[in-house]
Amino acid sequence: MYPELFTIFGITVYSYGLLVAIGFFAGMTYITKYSDNIPVKKDQMYDFLFYLIVVSIIGARLLYVLVNIDSFIQHPLDIIKVWQGGLVFYGGFIAAVLYALIYCKYKKINIKRLADVFAPALVLGHSFGRIGCLLSGCCYGKETHCLIAVNNRYPTQIFEAAGNLIIFFILHKLYKKSHKDGHIFLLYLIFYSVLRFSIEFFRGDDRGSFFLGLSPAQNISIVILLFAVVLLFKNKKLGK
Repeated sequence: MYPELFTIFGITVYSYGLLVAIGFFAGMTYITKYSDNIPVKKDQMYDFLFYLIVVSIIGARLLYVLVNIDSFIQHPLDIIKVWQGGLVFYGGFIAAVLYALIYCKYKKINIKRLADVFAPALVLGHSFGRIGCLLSGCCYGKETHCLIAVNNRYPTQIFEAAGNLIIFFILHKLYKKSHKDGHIFLLYLIFYSVLRFSIEFFRGDDRGSFFLGLSPAQNISIVILLFAVVLLFKNKKLGK
């Protein structure tokens, strides 16, 4: 593992922070390139993306802190050290969705169209973030001695990064074709929920309290999956 890449002018560059930043950049690049069908000015889109990133980081960190509250009670200043790792994807995702809903309602923007272009961008950026997890040594898998093991553990970070890339290529191909507004985003929710639910069985790190034998991420995945499937069929039935 390489949690620290190098130090320049007394500043340490962490692998996790760098890969997350690259992921955000990749996602923003995709959005700005394929958001022509959304009536939003470029400068307005950049402002939206900036605050979206801030909100998502806060949400991701907040959920991580809540899941590991005992550790942060003893070391409260560690809460701000996000560059060292410790972001829960679902926390950032939920916070970003809430912010987008409020923003689009206020600015009268078609939320379904915006969500569709964000879906491929989100899963693309997420794949880089999981490589950052691998380098920093977090989100690791259970012990194993199989051929694909990394340091005698399942490389769950690689599993998810690869899965996200596959989802990205599928969504990107579908996005470029004619589709109903909102369908790309709903398909993303379905694909990723299944992926995350499955990979959680191989995770070996502490992920908080389990409910019905399932991790918090698995329970959230089930809720999101059911929600997305219902909306997808409802959207098809309405023909919108």
